[in-house]
Amino acid sequence: MATRQFIMKKNRLFRYASALALGGLLTTLNFTGGKLEAAPTVAAGKTSFTEVTSQLDPGGNFYLYLGTAQWLEQLSATVDKWRNSFTAMPNLTPDNATNINLAFDLVHHLIVDSGVEDITGIGMSSVEVEPGLFRNKALLHHYPGKGTGFLWKLAGQQPHELTGLDFLPANTALAVFSDLDLQLLWTVTQDEVAKSGFPQAQAFLQSLPAQFEQQTQLKWDAVLNSFGGEFGLVLTLNESNKIPIPLPGAAMVIPEPGLLLIFKVNDDTIFNRIDLALKSNPELISINRSDLKLRTIPTQVPYIGTLRPTSASSGGYLFIASSDALINDALAVKNGNSPGLKGTEEFKRLAQGIPDQGNQFTYLSKSFGKVLSQVQQQMMNGQISRGGPAAQTQWMQSLFKSQPQFAYSVGVNTSQGLLTVGSGNQSYANLALIPILAIPAMAAAVSVPFYGKSVMQTSSGPYGNNRGASMRNMCINNLRQIDAAKNQWALENGKSPSAVPTEADLRPYIGPPGRGFPHCPQGGVYTIGAVGVVPKCSIAGHALAQ
Repeated sequence: MATRQFIMKKNRLFRYASALALGGLLTTLNFTGGKLEAAPTVAAGKTSFTEVTSQLDPGGNFYLYLGTAQWLEQLSATVDKWRNSFTAMPNLTPDNATNINLAFDLVHHLIVDSGVEDITGIGMSSVEVEPGLFRNKALLHHYPGKGTGFLWKLAGQQPHELTGLDFLPANTALAVFSDLDLQLLWTVTQDEVAKSGFPQAQAFLQSLPAQFEQQTQLKWDAVLNSFGGEFGLVLTLNESNKIPIPLPGAAMVIPEPGLLLIFKVNDDTIFNRIDLALKSNPELISINRSDLKLRTIPTQVPYIGTLRPTSASSGGYLFIASSDALINDALAVKNGNSPGLKGTEEFKRLAQGIPDQGNQFTYLSKSFGKVLSQVQQQMMNGQISRGGPAAQTQWMQSLFKSQPQFAYSVGVNTSQGLLTVGSGNQSYANLALIPILAIPAMAAAVSVPFYGKSVMQTSSGPYGNNRGASMRNMCINNLRQIDAAKNQWALENGKSPSAVPTEADLRPYIGPPGRGFPHCPQGGVYTIGAVGVVPKCSIAGHALAQ
């Protein structure tokens, strides 16, 4: 009997304990749609997760949130703790202790003044919106009312129309435009150096304006005030004119590059100084109109494409370019006489769903990615041909396996931080940084042709086996010079597209007296034609694109 009662009590105790356990379990579980699910974990402290993720795209192949508030909001205090550790080192001389304190003072002020402690989170996402095209977003977040440090201000103030797009020719391969307040940058630099306590840095900064004025004959403040807060870099690739470049391994031919710098300005301070410096040059070509002031120095450099250094002022912008034709192309787009990059199918595809207002934008075309990939591959082949180390060769091969990249992105300074939205053929999940070799390689692709004349002038040189192609390229370059001269002649003299100039008319726009009118190196006959028609050569294959 006692045994039975003991068993009954034990069963009741087991049932009671089981009920308690089940009740405790049910407090942490929810039933949803007939399924038992765990209740969400609640963070002990406040995070920016909701604010950041609300601006990202879920459902893709990459999604990241990193909360930074807990380790950034007290960063300056943490740095001060490190200061105590360094200054407490044994055998520290007074001079070393002073320098350590000055260095930590500098870091402390930079952290506080920059606004880096306002960063509360970083978010990134990638979604494939159509086969081979990804929408990428990245956010550097701060709460509304924060973000008053120079880190946020230098990125631009209010978002605005992306006017830089209005200048881009259809053959734009790379374009980078950004807001930049030079006056603010100079003020921040002065403040931070003054707070640093380093006398050498202060002395250098104080002497910098005087040195600049001595070298340029321009007032430092006048130059800073002249810039309008926006600049851009444009690289074009002319597929109708291929030029050879020397690279390790073998000869390589790329589309002719053109370089254009665009600065928004408040006045003509810088252009006028350039104009004054060029006036003594007998080759100078000048155009002065109510809507355009342009200065060109014509040059003839065989085999390397068009090089006619040009500066211009028009519509509140300063232009510096490798040729006057490139500036004319940019202005034609701006004035609505050419559809430009925005009219191309490639850009239209990339720009779908991307903000039309912002503070920065970057465009990378398929053609640029292809050329960059070819240059990288050629450099790798050169490394292999020279018998480079196997490990290094394998590393280079791993870098160059990815397909050529193309992308378009816009950066926006919002009330909650810096948001970047872009489209491209790479997701954050597999996007690798452009290899360190890529930038020097592209720089070589652009700059080496301008200095490679001596290598290519002899048939026994690296390009001897491609002499015919070099002559064709030289002829095409001549046709481009004639075409540019026709446009200059028409602009300066108010001629219509149907007007037909003579060699005598164009001679002042091509080069100095005694150099002679351009002629085909293979004996072809040139037809100048009307302004609105490209010049022609009688030899097949020697032709400009219409």
